Amino acid sequence: MKPFGETARETRAKASELAEKTAENARLTAEAAKARIQDGYGRARAATEDFAAKASEQAGVAREAAGEVYEKGKAQAKRANSKLKDVAEKQPLALVAGAVAIGALLGSLIPKGRKPEE
Repeated sequence: MKPFGETARETRAKASELAEKTAENARLTAEAAKARIQDGYGRARAATEDFAAKASEQAGVAREAAGEVYEKGKAQAKRANSKLKDVAEKQPLALVAGAVAIGALLGSLIPKGRKPEE
C-alpha cells in the first residue's frame, strides 16, 4: 500500500491535470463560438448591405418612373386644357350641351331615394 502523502500528491496532480484540460476545452469552445458568431455577423452584415443596395436601386428606378408618368400626365393635361379652350371659343353652345348631357347622365346614375311610407 502506498503512503497517504504519495496518494494525495497523485490525486492533486490528476485534479490539476483535469482542471487544465477542462480550461483548455473551455477556451477552445469559446474560440469556436466566437468564430461562429463573427461569421454569422459577417454574413448578416453582407446580406443587409446587399439588401440596402438593391432597395436603393429600386427606389431610384421607381423615382424615375414616377417622374416620367408625372411629365406625361402634365403634358396630357395641357393638351386637354388647350382643346377645351378651343371648343369653348369656337362652339360654346356645344360645350354647354355636352355639360348638360354629362349632368343628365350622372343624375340618372344616382339611385332614387325611397318614398316615405304613408
